Amino acid sequence: MSHKSVLEVLKDRATVQRDNVAKQLATLQHERQQASEQQQLLHHYQHDYQQLLRHESEGGIYSYRRDNYYAFLQTVEHALTAQSAAVEVLDQQQQHLLDDWQQSRQKVNALQVLIERRNQRNSLCQARAQQKSSDEFANRRFQGKES
Repeated sequence: MSHKSVLEVLKDRATVQRDNVAKQLATLQHERQQASEQQQLLHHYQHDYQQLLRHESEGGIYSYRRDNYYAFLQTVEHALTAQSAAVEVLDQQQQHLLDDWQQSRQKVNALQVLIERRNQRNSLCQARAQQKSSDEFANRRFQGKES
């Protein structure tokens, strides 16, 4: 049974953390996309109703209908303001998560570099020990033939 080194355990944990942040980021990006689509839809409603109001006003419009249009347009404007604020909050959250993901990725990469360096040092030490053992064996054999 192979035991993981502390660096490998830390890398595994950092990888899980990075992957979790990536999932959160993907979810948040989806939410941001939906919020943006809703914002665009509200802009279309606003534009369409402004066009309807202009069109009806050209031919004459009853004041109650005009008031209804204005009330609805005001409601749409409030909804647009709220939706714009929601999109801005999602943008900030997305940037924060993106920063977290980048830090997590850098941590995983740094731990991987440390593991690779440790493995290289271990391989070098093993190669040196093996070379020393071979040299000692050859030296004993050589000395045995001289006697």
